[in-house]
Amino acid sequence: GVYHGCTARVLLSDFSTVEHLNLTNTDSNLRGFRGGFTDGTYGYFVPFGPWEVGSINGYVARILLSDFSTVEVLNLADTHSSLIGFRTGFTDSQFAYFSTYTDGYSFTGFVARVNLSDFSTVEYLNLANTDSSLQGFIGGFTDGTYGYFVPYHNNEGPSGYVARIL
Repeated sequence: GVYHGCTARVLLSDFSTVEHLNLTNTDSNLRGFRGGFTDGTYGYFVPFGPWEVGSINGYVARILLSDFSTVEVLNLADTHSSLIGFRTGFTDSQFAYFSTYTDGYSFTGFVARVNLSDFSTVEYLNLANTDSSLQGFIGGFTDGTYGYFVPYHNNEGPSGYVARIL
């Protein structure tokens, strides 16, 4: 019942060596993640936050994989208050992409793009401005040219609307 910020890393060569990192030791908002991905140098944790209205957040954690202790924090909601409640993220090696699921009240359609070279430049796009059905994404990926966002639910019900961005 308590959302935490603990993560573990398992050494694949012996599949028994385990390292532990508590992200809340860096920032108490780093908890309740719903996904993650890597660019080969860093591990990224997709922000969601506790499932409580008003607690869903946009805090991304970035961990340096070579030492599994260097943690950087970026609050996407500092760029736009609707950049919270994410369920998916992925990278194209230059940018990290995060798509929103819900703000705790309704499904949303925001995509945030973070420049990985500085981990501070954030751009965003509201896909629901293109089509109001483009909300509530739970997956995403790139084919090297486009970014795709996998639908789950929008404010009208279950959704089959896939979004593709260049």
